[in-house]
Amino acid sequence: LDSILRHNPELQTRVRESKSVSQWEAAVGPQIAKHSRVFKVENGVLFVEVDHPAWRSELHHRKLQILERLNAVNEGEGTAVIQDLFFMEPGSERLKETSSNEG
Repeated sequence: LDSILRHNPELQTRVRESKSVSQWEAAVGPQIAKHSRVFKVENGVLFVEVDHPAWRSELHHRKLQILERLNAVNEGEGTAVIQDLFFMEPGSERLKETSSNEG
């Protein structure tokens, strides 16, 4: 597997992203995890749906701490794979994608 990943940087990045995403609940705690859901990773940005503005605010205040925890799983493997977090209302990204595909 290491040989395959070394020869395929894009796959290596996706595996590292997956490892980071799998740490979401550990990074934010079970209470916040109940109110949030990882939506996607795109260009180093982790998009997270959050069901209430108060929880989005809490996550925003903890952003640097969360980034450190998410990237700790890949420590020693180069630069941090998750560079930023984007918190959004549930369904907002899907609605934007649907409307842009219709036009």
